[in-house]
Amino acid sequence: MSESAAQKLKDELEQQLSDSASARDSYVSELEDAAAEGDAALESTVQQEPAMAVLCDKTLPAKTRVEVLDRLAGAISRRDDYIEAMLEIVQDADDDDDVRSAALNLLGTAAFQVARFRPHEQAYLQALRDLVSDEDANLREAAVDTLAVQHDPEVQQTLLAGLQGDGPLPVPRERAIQLLAEDDHLDNLPWLRELYAGGSDDERQEAVRLMSAYPAARETLEGVLRDRDEATQVRQQSAASLHNLAPEHFENLAKEIATDSSDYAEIRMVSLSTLQHLGDSDSVYGDADFLSALQDVGADESAPPVAERARSIIEGSPEQ
Repeated sequence: MSESAAQKLKDELEQQLSDSASARDSYVSELEDAAAEGDAALESTVQQEPAMAVLCDKTLPAKTRVEVLDRLAGAISRRDDYIEAMLEIVQDADDDDDVRSAALNLLGTAAFQVARFRPHEQAYLQALRDLVSDEDANLREAAVDTLAVQHDPEVQQTLLAGLQGDGPLPVPRERAIQLLAEDDHLDNLPWLRELYAGGSDDERQEAVRLMSAYPAARETLEGVLRDRDEATQVRQQSAASLHNLAPEHFENLAKEIATDSSDYAEIRMVSLSTLQHLGDSDSVYGDADFLSALQDVGADESAPPVAERARSIIEGSPEQ
């Protein structure tokens, strides 16, 4: 922060503090007097401590406190006293939810500085776990998201119990399935099938993506890829997942789709592109029947991009 910007922020904070309790105003005034006498350390404190006072003063407008958090985020994340204050704000159910959310975001950023944040790690973990049952939906989801990515066993158990009807779900059911599936060591395939069966296009696409970690999902993925009534992006994702899960099986199906002129061009292009760039060369160019069918595809200009890609594959044959 430049000297002029720091001075401007100092002035703004002091103006805000003038409306707060008289004791705090007196404290700031004393610091200003000391700074005027040339004490550099106290001058720095004048610039910083009013921010702490504003952040912790629940009588001030939430917008003001959030603005201070945003503007001082970098400095706050490097100071233990500020991190401790943020932890208190986050866990204070009587504080404004917008301020608590801003503080939680700041703590998440600070946590990336692993060595510096280590003294606060356990307190942060407990704060996140406490938020799983918070009344504010945004705070709950943010906490559950963070814990699920870390494969936290407590939040996994909460999500599983909720999905089984043995307790409340802290997030919407569809989101709970996605978060639980962050850990592919758990048996999440039944939940992913549920998500696919009843979700939106985006949720079905996510379900199909996550199925790539489960060998037992092969038939489901093949069915999705074959389903011409399915959304294009979901079928495309099923192709990627099936290729990751069972490449040889995918290649056989991709050859079938790529040479079927009645299927959608976008899906045929995905099949051809995957065969060309990720397929087994011996399997692709050693299949005389496929190459013969590909000649017909390359001559069919009803879908120009498909025809061009087919010709590109043929031209890349080792025998050409």
